[in-house]
Amino acid sequence: MISFYPGPSKTDENLDKYLSEAASSGILSCNHRSPSFMKLMKDCIKVIKQKLEIPSNYEVFFTSSATECWEITGQSFSKKSFLHIYNGAFGEKWFSYNSKINNAVEGLAYPIHRSISLHQLDRSGAKQKDVICLTSCETSNTTKVHQKTIRKVKNRYPNSLLFIDATSSMSGVSIDWISGDIWYASVQKCFGLPPGLAVMVCSPKAIDQADKNDFHYNSLKSIYQNTQKFQTTHTPNTLGIYLLYKSLSNKLGIKAEHEKIRKRMKNLIKQLKLLGYDFVVPTKKVQSETVIGIKCKAELLPIIKEKAKEKGITLGNGYGKWKLNSFRIANFPAHSDSDFEKLLIFLKSEDFNKKREN
Repeated sequence: MISFYPGPSKTDENLDKYLSEAASSGILSCNHRSPSFMKLMKDCIKVIKQKLEIPSNYEVFFTSSATECWEITGQSFSKKSFLHIYNGAFGEKWFSYNSKINNAVEGLAYPIHRSISLHQLDRSGAKQKDVICLTSCETSNTTKVHQKTIRKVKNRYPNSLLFIDATSSMSGVSIDWISGDIWYASVQKCFGLPPGLAVMVCSPKAIDQADKNDFHYNSLKSIYQNTQKFQTTHTPNTLGIYLLYKSLSNKLGIKAEHEKIRKRMKNLIKQLKLLGYDFVVPTKKVQSETVIGIKCKAELLPIIKEKAKEKGITLGNGYGKWKLNSFRIANFPAHSDSDFEKLLIFLKSEDFNKKREN
């Protein structure tokens, strides 16, 4: 079964090999203060920085999930004022979650077919906010924030920290790391791994401005102090870190991965247009390169998904208000070109086309 679900999704093709190596290596029995674990963590951070081209002065941390990163960023910057910019469910959930932790939290919604408006940000008082939060790829509606837009936001408000949920983009597309202060992502999407681990990338400015007296579980202060020793604040997901190290070690650099993702999405959109499909996000500039949403009639959706399943293909559900009239297709590095050939053969199938016409 090929899973095009937008997370958890298809895993690295060598995952079974890495799992076997992890079990036989003895690393899974090592405590997280041992030299063996510290070497693994050091090696993993090194390969993450190398493959994703992260600046040497940025820190790489491990957490359990992107959702935990919501809590870390809220609790570790509790004296700051926040502005959350969002156009979809996950950005809004992050805003809602932070609102329950801190008092000085405001939200600004914008349409899915438009870029973030700097003029609208000015009117919302962004210049007075200590932290601006946005989602670089909104999995729920398959939009993205263009890297140039993120850079413009950073340049427009240089005194503010910029926090970015990159869950459906990190390790799949190139990131201009210095345009943000905290980036985070779970590994079950573009990293091609099972859930239970997340990567957080932090600038020196973010580390410096984090609450110094924050003693919450997994506060940024504690994470940073432990990472300097290549340790964690708690017993970590050692298997997840091992799999992340092995998987990234055997991957192309991020520029090559991004080019592969970009070309494949461009071809997929071209083929879908020829077949007469409409998209949840029709605007190219804000259409995600890693997840695409395809509109369909509500009565056809269960038929499409069931027929796909019969062909060994799992399609992603629509989300939110598009749940009953769309499906989503993930385009992650773990997917192969042959996976997409099989998908397109299915979408072009004669029986399916007849049902669409009816």
